[in-house]
Order: sequence, then structure tokens, then C-alpha cells
Amino acid sequence: MRTLGISLVVIAALLAVPACTGKSSQNSDQSASASASAAASGADTTATAAASGDVPSYPGAVTQASGSSSNMGQSAAGTVMSTDDSFDKVYTWYQQHMPSGSEKSHITSPVQTAVFMMGDAGQAQTSLTISVQGAKTMITIAHVKM
Repeated sequence: MRTLGISLVVIAALLAVPACTGKSSQNSDQSASASASAAASGADTTATAAASGDVPSYPGAVTQASGSSSNMGQSAAGTVMSTDDSFDKVYTWYQQHMPSGSEKSHITSPVQTAVFMMGDAGQAQTSLTISVQGAKTMITIAHVKM
């Protein structure tokens, strides 16, 4: 139930804040490394994700909760997944599968958390949040259309 509450807070925050203009904590060396790794593995999901606003599902992640809402021409949908894989493994996988420049935040203390954002403020935005809860790595995906 706490996971569902977290996902609803993320969705509500996206509806309340029309734009996220924070700078990425990822440096260009990390971007180049992630892009090179994705290219070496033959991954083409980055271009697809960038074009469609879709976030690829982490392999083996289990859906814990999902839902959607619409009101006055605005809509929000979210999914919360979990995996037993480490935060670092999930984070590295998403760095390789999300569009370059989409990483907006990476915090290592007190709780490891990373946030990726795609889309245009005031139109449609998609966020991906990776965090740790107990022994699980949580993956929250939220889509908001204005």
C-alpha cells in the first residue's frame, strides 16, 4: 500500500508542477559510456523510447500497482514495479535504455534514488523513478498529458 501511495504522490507532483528544469547530475563521460554500452549491446530501445515517450520495462520486474486518472483534458497514469536486483544494476540498465539527457537526478544518500524525465512541459511528460525500499528496487513510471 505504501508503494501505491508513493506512485500517487509522483503522479500528483507531475500534475502540480508543469515543468522540471533541473540539471542532470550525469556528466558527459557517463552519457557517452551509457550510449556506447547500449550501442555495443545492439539496443535500439533508446530511440524508440525517445520517439514515443514510452519507458521500457525492466526485465523480470513485477508490477505492484498501476492506475490512471483523467480530469478536464488532463490525464495521468502510473505503474509501480519491483525487482530483487540491486539499485545499481537497475540504474545501469535504465541509463543504457533511456534517451541521452533524460536523467535529471541521482541521489546516493540517505536513500538511493534516480529520476529520468522525457517529454515537453505543459504537453506530455513521462517520468521514471528508481528507488530502494527494503530489499527491493522499486521502479515507478508516470505518464502525464496536459
